[in-house]
Amino acid sequence: MVDKDGSMGELVVLSLGPGNFDDGFPAVTARLGEPGNLLMQFTGSLPPAPEIPQLYRDWQLLYQVLNQSSRSSPSIEIAATGVTNVSEGDFRDVCQCLENSINSWLSCEEFHRIEVQLRTQLAASDSVRLVIESDDEYIWRLPWQLWRFFQDYPKVEVSLSSPEYPAPPRLSTRTANAKVRILAILGSSKGIDLKRDQDLLQQLPGVEVKFLVQPQRQELTDELWEQGWDFLFFAGHGCSENNATTGRLYLNQNPRNNSLTIEELKEALSKAIARGLQLAVFNSCDGLGLARQLAAAGIPLPTMIVMREPVVDQVAQEFLAYFLRAFTFREPFHLAVRQARERLRSIEDTYPSASWLPVICQHPAVLPPTLPFPTPVKNKIVPQKQKRLVVAGMFLVGCLSSYLFGGPQLASLASQQGLKNHDEGQLLPAQQYYHLATLLDWQYAQPHYNLGWLCDESLDDTACAIKAYHRAALRGLSEAWAELARLHIKNNHTEAALKAIKACLAQTKYDAVKAACLKNRGWIRWQQQRLDEAEADLRKAIALYHDSPHSHCLLAQVLQATGRQQEAMEAWKYTIKHSEYPVPEQDACTAIAKQRLPGEADE
Repeated sequence: MVDKDGSMGELVVLSLGPGNFDDGFPAVTARLGEPGNLLMQFTGSLPPAPEIPQLYRDWQLLYQVLNQSSRSSPSIEIAATGVTNVSEGDFRDVCQCLENSINSWLSCEEFHRIEVQLRTQLAASDSVRLVIESDDEYIWRLPWQLWRFFQDYPKVEVSLSSPEYPAPPRLSTRTANAKVRILAILGSSKGIDLKRDQDLLQQLPGVEVKFLVQPQRQELTDELWEQGWDFLFFAGHGCSENNATTGRLYLNQNPRNNSLTIEELKEALSKAIARGLQLAVFNSCDGLGLARQLAAAGIPLPTMIVMREPVVDQVAQEFLAYFLRAFTFREPFHLAVRQARERLRSIEDTYPSASWLPVICQHPAVLPPTLPFPTPVKNKIVPQKQKRLVVAGMFLVGCLSSYLFGGPQLASLASQQGLKNHDEGQLLPAQQYYHLATLLDWQYAQPHYNLGWLCDESLDDTACAIKAYHRAALRGLSEAWAELARLHIKNNHTEAALKAIKACLAQTKYDAVKAACLKNRGWIRWQQQRLDEAEADLRKAIALYHDSPHSHCLLAQVLQATGRQQEAMEAWKYTIKHSEYPVPEQDACTAIAKQRLPGEADE
């Protein structure tokens, strides 16, 4: 897979080998490298953990009670469990127990050796597909994203595979400007609303979508046999049977012959895959059986997205919207899925564990899809008012006269729209608007600063942040020098940081900015153990801006190093008192302060 920076994403294949939770997995292997070239291999094992399947069944039972209305089979009542009264507190307790058990199991000494090797070989910024191979039902069912490893690697997403698979098909080369072809099946919709699924697909730019609404079996198989499709989409009722080894799709609401299994689609799907099918999304309930049945049938599994358990309408639709938005903005496939899955957390107050449901299933050797959608700024998913703004802006960039007269006004509008997207968590649109604003008015400092803020705090891209803050500073925004100095200090570039601080103090007229620069210089002097100079700078910074927890934190450390414990205690108290902002170094200082003052932590 080629990521946005043009490099191949890393691939880790974690094969659990034969075994189960009752007996353990004695032969675990991790292979690491690039697709088709797994150069490194590490071995380990996992001990028995029979409590994990039981905890999962407990979670599953409570989940089904809390999520009554779903896209499961219309003939199955998922809440027919004998449990009628479940509190959200009970559910959270089971979720936490399952998460703790998974992490305890994966932290055993025999497996920890593999994790250490992965952490040694992978950088936190690496884009990685982690494929887990197993034929155990509960390995497929577990929400692997709860493993703490994923918290430290924000560009890693897990996918599942059978341990046995045929060679992948050779995909034919796409012609330039060829449209993406989507076959969208809107199946049985009894009690659910598929209109939004249809609308989301119709809004995709530069694609050809064919909808089969409640089709007959022959109609579906004919389309798979006779046409070439890039993307297969199913929305409607579905379920897994026989311990998630068989998947069933409900195509229509006929009294008879209204559903089929993957086995019954085997030949047609094989033909579609051979003709270039890259991606299948089953936005229906409990789809693990679909993927496992495909693998068991010896079909070279295309990349698939399925739901682990019954899924309610809004969760299925929100996931689809988030995924399509990220994917059409050219996020790598696995990161688009991760973003969409994580964004479901915002609705978990209403739909508990929504973010646990989506999962990728794929053949380890198959490259993830890179569907050639058009340039994101022309995407019809963007509201019409925003679309007109972008098109007008791009037109003016190309017209010098209009640029000179209208550029600054449009740049301001684009920057404001970027801030709006940024506040709403729509990071890629925000990035696009900030870039657009810098093109519309090359002298405008604010969008460069906003872009630096986005790259630093949300995208974890320090190089981008430094470049953007430097451009903002050169355009006269003195607070950008303060942010630039902070990043240089974090990167141990002391000389560059001091130059930025000097420029900041020479140019700024604002006490808060001057305080930030003095705090940064005090930070450097503290690192250099020039304690008197550090204290002087930090006290000046606090006199100018008293509410900075980082200034108080640094001062507390200086005072403690010089033996003035009582004064240090007061500085730690101020650190906790003013720690309101989610800035990493402030969070770290707050943690230290709470260790020094345990009685103050909860006040």
